[in-house]
Amino acid sequence: MEYGLALAGGGTRGAAHVGVLKALEEARILPPAVAGTSAGSIVAGLYASGMPVSEMEKVVKHLSKHGNDYLDPDYAGLLGFMPQLLAGMNVSLSGLIKGKKLLAYFNELTGEKQLDESIVKLVIPAVDLMSGRTLCFTNIDEVRDRKDLHWVWDGYLCEVMMASSSVPAIFAPLEMGNYRLVDGGVTDNLPENLLQKAGIQTVISVDIGGRYCAPSDDSILETATHSFSIMSERLKACGSNSGSLLLKPPLPERAGLLTFDQMMACMEAGYQYTRKMIPEIKMCLFRRS
Repeated sequence: MEYGLALAGGGTRGAAHVGVLKALEEARILPPAVAGTSAGSIVAGLYASGMPVSEMEKVVKHLSKHGNDYLDPDYAGLLGFMPQLLAGMNVSLSGLIKGKKLLAYFNELTGEKQLDESIVKLVIPAVDLMSGRTLCFTNIDEVRDRKDLHWVWDGYLCEVMMASSSVPAIFAPLEMGNYRLVDGGVTDNLPENLLQKAGIQTVISVDIGGRYCAPSDDSILETATHSFSIMSERLKACGSNSGSLLLKPPLPERAGLLTFDQMMACMEAGYQYTRKMIPEIKMCLFRRS
């Protein structure tokens, strides 16, 4: 039975996607196709690389304790930011976090695999700041003649995952060839439509948005992350396709973009919710097969 799993963005809430996959694996209905945006792209990329769900659980556990170790602030850029701003010069700071440590970690997790080495069909969007276009990174040959979207087949999984997760102003854009790439959630935070445009009509979508706690302070990081979360929610509401089955696990309100300490709770919430939804998921899949 061919169907696709569309995984939304949502920062560390993305750990819920691992719980969803765990429940699907137990029910023996793991997806043969997957798409993911931002945090969803990380789980989608790991899944497509061939990483077992049990290993993904270990990654979540590791990041819940050590996630902050992979954040590399651009101290040099931050030091030069105010003098440049006050002098009326062009500000060279493109993001608070360089993202190089996360990119190296993703490379390690995926075993340096490229897109065409994915073991399932995969679509990951990212936005090119140079052209303003959404680039759809994929290994699906059937879309090579399609002109409705800008499809890209080249690249390392780790690069594509990092590009789709580079939240503007928080992470520096990822330089990839002639592209300067940022979070796919800028234009498409729940990529169910991309799977459908790739010819996969039956889609299970996982929305990890919902209620967020208000910013706890007025720091630039808190303000930027909360603003991006609100924007992504609005985009999802506009772009959601009623033709797919939507899963929306209830997640901790405290869980946000970089709340690593909430990842285990999010994974468990995704697992428990999806276990309860298995009968409805099977009904949807077998009705359309």
